[in-house]
Amino acid sequence: MSKFCEENGFEFTMLSDRGAKIAKAYNIYTFGSILDISFMKTKLAVPSDFLINQNRLIVWRYIGARTDRPSMATLLKAIDENI
Repeated sequence: MSKFCEENGFEFTMLSDRGAKIAKAYNIYTFGSILDISFMKTKLAVPSDFLINQNRLIVWRYIGARTDRPSMATLLKAIDENI
């Protein structure tokens, strides 16, 4: 994420939620496919994007579905309008 920010000139922190600690804290989990549920008993994080301001308040969010992700244009617009 830091390389992506550097390449795009972003001066804010981006992170990837390895281990799903943040997804668990926000309770944005869903069960996977029938195969996942039947055989693996797996929960999957819902693809989500949050913009959090300096006061630690969520100022924008995009809660998707397993295959729903916002476009880069949508993300950049949200950043411009909210941060």
